[in-house]
Amino acid sequence: MVTDLYQRVVLEHNRAPRRFGRLERPTHAAERANARCGDRLRCELHVSEGRIEDLRFDGEACAVAIATASMLGGLACGATGAEVARIAERLRALWHGASDDPGLGELNALAALARFPERRHCAELPFAAIAAALQESNTASA
Repeated sequence: MVTDLYQRVVLEHNRAPRRFGRLERPTHAAERANARCGDRLRCELHVSEGRIEDLRFDGEACAVAIATASMLGGLACGATGAEVARIAERLRALWHGASDDPGLGELNALAALARFPERRHCAELPFAAIAAALQESNTASA
């Protein structure tokens, strides 16, 4: 069942998030908050030649936001900002009935948010923080 997969994957990534922490020398960084629920995430990136080489995140956020950032970290490394934006679009397509997308990996578990639209903003927070970081020319925080 999709909801069981969602719960298992979200709980796993929330308990032991991948790429949680800070980079020693990020080239880009930004923090974003969700006024609806108080979630706050900071993403730090090391970008070279337009591609994200490394990514770390930290902050205080709900399980959905932490799990999404954890799952997204692996997909974002090696990607351009435009490619990360396409990942977000593909995730939103799942919420509107698209079938599983092999390129989304574990993010496919978030298809269950089709039934919980009020939680989608939590899953979008890491994407917003990465996009904001990429718009920065250095480590200035948004």
